Amino acid sequence: YARVRQIGSGGMGVVYEGVQPVIGKRVAVKVLQGQIALDPDQMRRFLDEARTVNAIGHRGIVDIFTFGVLADGRQYFVMELLSGQDLSARLSRQGRMDPAGVVMLVSQAARALATAHDEGIVHRDLKPGNIFLHRDRDAEIVKVVDFGVAKALRGGGALGEATMPGTVLGT
Repeated sequence: YARVRQIGSGGMGVVYEGVQPVIGKRVAVKVLQGQIALDPDQMRRFLDEARTVNAIGHRGIVDIFTFGVLADGRQYFVMELLSGQDLSARLSRQGRMDPAGVVMLVSQAARALATAHDEGIVHRDLKPGNIFLHRDRDAEIVKVVDFGVAKALRGGGALGEATMPGTVLGT
């Protein structure tokens, strides 16, 4: 993937806009950064995020296509490129939302999270910055993003084992 520009960053990594060179598809590429990229527990958590999102498979949750390792050993995953803004930016720019807009937003986010819960997965870092308002042609679609600290409630998955009691994750 050819890197175009940085479009975001968070606690674990940096997100770039990229282009798949053969077919020209625009994508987002999340790359582990700094010391986190060398920590086996953080590397496992990063891979778990990609697996978790893939297991849920709901249109209201950002879609991850592939996972890989760069030449320098940093892990990355490739996901759909979203256009628009997160809810935090919308609220900062616009202030109060009209009730109909709030109902639309909350109902879409709730359906996505209900599907995650049906799969035994709890997001654990739901906040305005992790609710993305994606512009898809003529409609705005809510996308829940950043499952980096999600927890599996059943199935003995690594997500549920990754957090020690008393540990604070997310914001």
